[in-house]
Amino acid sequence: MSSLIKEIAVQIKYPLGHVISFDDLPALLEAFAYHLPFDNQAVLSKRTAPFNQSRLEQTFVTDQTGGVCYDLNYLLYEVLRIKGFDVSLVKATVFDQENEVWSATGPTHVAVLLQHQGDTYVVDTGFGVNLALRPIPLTGETISSASGSFRIAPNGAGYQLEMLRTGQDEEFVIGYHFYTQQTLRPEQLAEIEHVIQDHPASPFNKRSLLAIRTPDGHRILTQQALTTWTDGKKTIRPVTSDDQYAVWKHEFF
Repeated sequence: MSSLIKEIAVQIKYPLGHVISFDDLPALLEAFAYHLPFDNQAVLSKRTAPFNQSRLEQTFVTDQTGGVCYDLNYLLYEVLRIKGFDVSLVKATVFDQENEVWSATGPTHVAVLLQHQGDTYVVDTGFGVNLALRPIPLTGETISSASGSFRIAPNGAGYQLEMLRTGQDEEFVIGYHFYTQQTLRPEQLAEIEHVIQDHPASPFNKRSLLAIRTPDGHRILTQQALTTWTDGKKTIRPVTSDDQYAVWKHEFF
C-alpha cells in the first residue's frame, strides 16, 4: 500500500488496505464527504503547486485541510486509480442556480468518471455539499442517499447532473454539464486552478468558504455565518468575531 493511501486512510477513517469493490464505493464516498471539507483558502491566497502526489500529501496530510473540486476529486481519482478502478478526470460547467445561467468561468468543475462492467458512472466528492455519496450511472437511473436524489440526463452531445437535494429542492435542478470526451490529465488541472483563482466570475476567489457533509446534513461556514442543515432543517448562527470564526472552523471542519 502506497504511503499516500496509508495517510489518507487515517484522515478519512476508512480502511484502504484491503481490496475495495464497486459495492464499497458508497461507504468510501461517505468517508471522503464527512472528513474532507470543501475549502477555498488556497484559492484566496493563490497558492499553487504541481498536481502530483506531493501536492496531495501536503494539502490533506501535512496541512490537514480540504480543497476545492480539483483538489478533492484529484485525490479521489488517485485513490480509486491506485485501488485498481478504471477512472478518468473530466471537466464540467456549473449551472448558476441563482441567475439561471451557465457559469461564466466555463468548464472549471472537475469530477471523476468511473468505468465498471461496461457502464460509466460519475463519482464526485468536490461539488460543495451537493454530493450524491454514490456513483451515479449515465443511464439516467436515479440514485438516492441522505443528500437527496441524483441522476444524469442527456444534454445535447453531453450530459448534465440533476439534483433533488434533501430539504432544499421541490423539483430536480441542474448541477453541471459535461462531455465524457473532455477528460483531463492531472497536470492539466493547473489551467482550471488558474481560472478559479483569477477569473472575475469565479465564486471562490471572493470570500472564505468551508463546507462539509455530515451523516444527517451539512455545514457551511463563511466569515458572516455558520449555516447548519440537520435532517432537512436549517439553522443560521452569525459569526460575531474573527476569534469565533477560528473556533468554529477548528471545531466543525
